[in-house]
Amino acid sequence: MSPNREPPAPIVLVAEDHIHDKIILEEVFSRAGIKADLRFVGDGEQLLDYLNRRGRYAEEGAAPTPALILLDLNMPRLDGRRVIRMMRGDETLRHFPVIALSTSESQKHITEAYSIGINAYLVKPANIPDYVAKIASLWQFWMATASLPVVETPPP
Repeated sequence: MSPNREPPAPIVLVAEDHIHDKIILEEVFSRAGIKADLRFVGDGEQLLDYLNRRGRYAEEGAAPTPALILLDLNMPRLDGRRVIRMMRGDETLRHFPVIALSTSESQKHITEAYSIGINAYLVKPANIPDYVAKIASLWQFWMATASLPVVETPPP
């Protein structure tokens, strides 16, 4: 890489089934000044296909390895709770940092998420400024403070 080129933006894989929440998340990252390559999948099956480079993600370059996964826990087809259990049971996927994004503040839901292997639980704030602050804080910790494993997903 030449000294004048910026490194590529970290890839954040977002499993979210609501278009409105996707748009808001893009806006939040933008307002926080975070340079990330947000990649969206609509459900847990698509998330696993992406990570395992299957189906529409099998072509070379279609599924670059994410640095971080943001996971909605309530999705159709295969919900986030089942996805995280499957990931944590899979030797090739268990090391990805996965952050739950949820509207629930229930201690029962939070405790369950941690017990099944979520690395962090973020309650989606009701307003954009608070959401920007939370995402900026999350980004600072996971991408600038924490030491993350270098993970390569398996080839198709």
